[in-house]
Amino acid sequence: MAHLFIAVQRVLGHVVPALAIGQQLKKKGHEVTLATHPANKELVVLAGLDFLPAGWGKFPEKFIYEQALEMDALLAGREVDWMICDSSQAAPAYAAERRGIPWISLQTTVPYPEEALPGSRTVFNRLRQSYARELNGVRMRLGLPPLTDDRRTRGDLAGLSPRLHLVNVHAALYPEEGGIPEQSVFTGSCTLQSGDRDRVNEASRLEPEAYPGRPVVLVCASSTERHDSREVMNRYIGAAVSLSEENSFNLIVAEHKPYEGKRPLPPHVRWITAYPNHDLLLPRADAVITHGGCGTVQSVMRYGVPMVVIPLASDQHLLARTCERLGIALTVGPEEAGRGRIGQALHSLLAEGNPYMPRAKELAAIVGRDNPNEAAVRAIEQVLQNNS
Repeated sequence: MAHLFIAVQRVLGHVVPALAIGQQLKKKGHEVTLATHPANKELVVLAGLDFLPAGWGKFPEKFIYEQALEMDALLAGREVDWMICDSSQAAPAYAAERRGIPWISLQTTVPYPEEALPGSRTVFNRLRQSYARELNGVRMRLGLPPLTDDRRTRGDLAGLSPRLHLVNVHAALYPEEGGIPEQSVFTGSCTLQSGDRDRVNEASRLEPEAYPGRPVVLVCASSTERHDSREVMNRYIGAAVSLSEENSFNLIVAEHKPYEGKRPLPPHVRWITAYPNHDLLLPRADAVITHGGCGTVQSVMRYGVPMVVIPLASDQHLLARTCERLGIALTVGPEEAGRGRIGQALHSLLAEGNPYMPRAKELAAIVGRDNPNEAAVRAIEQVLQNNS
């Protein structure tokens, strides 16, 4: 048995895989503590893990020194054999280094090769150099040597482990070109395994007042709090509500914010704020509208539902392109996220005899062969055994 300490940032797409891995480790007899933002305390407790609040981790690329000191204080006086650190955060890995604790990194996005990322290479390199100077400045203040692995100056690999890097992604989503860190293991999308009957009963009460025979469209909003993302999400949620009234489909909106519209929602629209909700809502869906976050996309893939992807960030544009290549999605640019383009895309996904639904079901069968939680823990225990 090992004492493991998991540190992860606030966003649900990072928290849920960490919780799933923690649950599986606990089933194997390990002691697991998870440190994340206080907003996620209830989720951690429901998962049966010990919780510690880490408030500075709300913005992983900012306040790195403060995050590292906070993490160091949380580690003080605890028996910790290994840490599992969010690869998008430098601070937990630095705290592990400072205390001589070996760590495993966990990435919840696709580790695209640099040449595939959009934007100017010159600008990208300058940003990397600036970030490297900032990181090494923090390391100097913490009494750590300068970074020798240049990959750790990438935002998604700032916490990269030299021993084991878990990639919470199905290999089908990774582009064939480009290399990944040699210590990487693709696990697939780790998800919570809950037998909580109250959650199941709650889900049945949340089911929309569906009109018989009508398809169900599910809108999955992002849990990020960026202002520009919120503006686009508001537009495509509004478009979906309007289209549902005209095109006769039932609509579920999975949002973190309560409905604040001026007029009541029609009876065929349900607004769900309870989360995590993918496993409760996706079985009801015939099509999904999503921003294209890696965790959401993989949940939708697992249930074999075709998607309209409206990407909000650079890696989401790449992921949307991959989903189109796999034949399970159509992309609508954020600047086009209105009734016209979304309506056309939904019509294509819901039309009788469309190719997207059978392809989504086919891919779901492939993805469903794996057990990501077990794959992750198997890799972790192998590293623990080899380094004991």
